[in-house]
Amino acid sequence: MPQSSDLGRGAVVRGRSIRRRRRVVGGVAFAAVVAIAVPVGLEVGDSVSRNDGQVAPATTGPTTPTEITGPRQVQLDLTALPLADEPPQIPYVEGQTVVVGDERYNVDATGDLKAVAAFDGGAHAYVSRNGAAELVRVTPEGSEVLGAAAGTPIASADLRWNAYAIGDVDKFGNVLRGITLTLFDSQDGSTSEINLPAANYVDIYALVDGTVYLRPQSSDGTELPLQSWAAGEAAPTVVSGSFAITAVSPNGDLVADLTKVTDFGTQTCSDVVDLVSGATLWATCKNQVLGYSPDGSFAWAGPEYADGYAPVEIAILDARTGEVIRELQGPGDIDHPVFFMNASFEDEDHLLIRAEQDGQTALVRCTVPTGECEAALPPVDGTSDTTGSPYLLTNL
Repeated sequence: MPQSSDLGRGAVVRGRSIRRRRRVVGGVAFAAVVAIAVPVGLEVGDSVSRNDGQVAPATTGPTTPTEITGPRQVQLDLTALPLADEPPQIPYVEGQTVVVGDERYNVDATGDLKAVAAFDGGAHAYVSRNGAAELVRVTPEGSEVLGAAAGTPIASADLRWNAYAIGDVDKFGNVLRGITLTLFDSQDGSTSEINLPAANYVDIYALVDGTVYLRPQSSDGTELPLQSWAAGEAAPTVVSGSFAITAVSPNGDLVADLTKVTDFGTQTCSDVVDLVSGATLWATCKNQVLGYSPDGSFAWAGPEYADGYAPVEIAILDARTGEVIRELQGPGDIDHPVFFMNASFEDEDHLLIRAEQDGQTALVRCTVPTGECEAALPPVDGTSDTTGSPYLLTNL
């Protein structure tokens, strides 16, 4: 994703240790998407206007289609899954420790660890404490609080870049308008910053080829249009190509876009746009695309509407046709549902899922072509709404 293919010595060593599986932008907590499900000014039944072709596309497309076998519907019982031979091959969090291949970074901060973005040599963590949130940089030397968090951090696919936002707070701990968006380059430790004068929070959606895609939010809840920004640019540029983005493919070819809200918010419609041709590939009112595989062949999606704690099913789709390849659900027992908290593609053919069931959390690896699933990390006690999730997927 970032502009240089030189990942630095540490990243090369780490890459060998984790079997060279490609990392990917596409791990998005479903709750984060629900939070932006109704864009500013979009009333029930309204469509979202869009002018195509504003995000610079890559020129590469998906690889040769993969043969799909096995059932479309896959039922998961976390306690019955076989244990995998190897742990997750993308960065993840276990307890207060960020795991990146053979490297481990302990987040020495009081509070609940809510989101993490790893980089080559450390991580940035969003830590919630007493109703406020801090942005913490974690390295082998220790943890450093950078300021009040004004958005969750995100990493580029090769872990060279991180993007995060911090701001000043009032006496009650509320983040004030005029936050700072930072692009961190782990190759040399340098940072590039811009001020977002009207915003006190920012949703950061993707980091593609060194460019950040973001939507600033003001203190009155007004969310501004999708914007892009890269190091060296004086200010973000409004992206008119996709007003209500839910996902960008790692190669920059595809954008998933919320297009309509119907039935008083109980159903949303979206489409997928090929930015190379400018064509809308397909549209649906059944799924919200939340992430893509590294080559843009597959997408994972939540339901069109999620009310309550978390979705009880997700889908894996053909990213270019919208065909549903897998429907992942719980065991069918309403007393023991599986909640799908978020997911990220581990490589072109494997989806890693943070799932909860009966007070426990596991990281589940599902093979897209076959539908087979296993526990990349076994179920352990703890969930997001109790003691805090024992596992997290990092924001890529």
